[in-house]
Amino acid sequence: MKLEEKMSLIRLLETKVEDPRRKQGLRVTLPQMLSIIIVSNLCGHYGGRAVAKFGKHHQKTFTDLLQLKHPVPSHVVFSDLTNRLDENQLIDAFNEWSKDYVHLEKGELVSGDGKSLGSTVSNGTNSRQTFSAIVSLFCQKSGLVHSIKQYANAKESEIDIVRFLVNELKAKGLVLFF
Repeated sequence: MKLEEKMSLIRLLETKVEDPRRKQGLRVTLPQMLSIIIVSNLCGHYGGRAVAKFGKHHQKTFTDLLQLKHPVPSHVVFSDLTNRLDENQLIDAFNEWSKDYVHLEKGELVSGDGKSLGSTVSNGTNSRQTFSAIVSLFCQKSGLVHSIKQYANAKESEIDIVRFLVNELKAKGLVLFF
């Protein structure tokens, strides 16, 4: 695929992820918000407060690069947006983007890893405990995540998700050794 045909992550997020906010009174677009969140996360700042603090600290850079007409939003706006976004749309957009940029070669080592998502635990003290988690396939050579998938432990297990992701790799003609 030619570079001109590849779509940027922000463009994919803009076209594949619905903005859950009311259109009235929006001061910062979804691509601008997601850009601030992504850059903050890449720099190790997670959660609404940390993202907003990072955004405020780098206000001039974000204003210039993203052409913001208003200041970086507060932590409440970031937290509200991330809590209301459709995770599956976000994951699908990421996976579509990563297939163009994260290439796997013959002999590439790939690791599967699962992480539970903070603040998603319910019934934490009894046998009906549930939580959401994410499993990623991580490319050892490039240091990049190839694909991710979310799951809820009450409906499926981490091993089911690893099988799904491994089958995606098999469909690409890669041979897997265990």
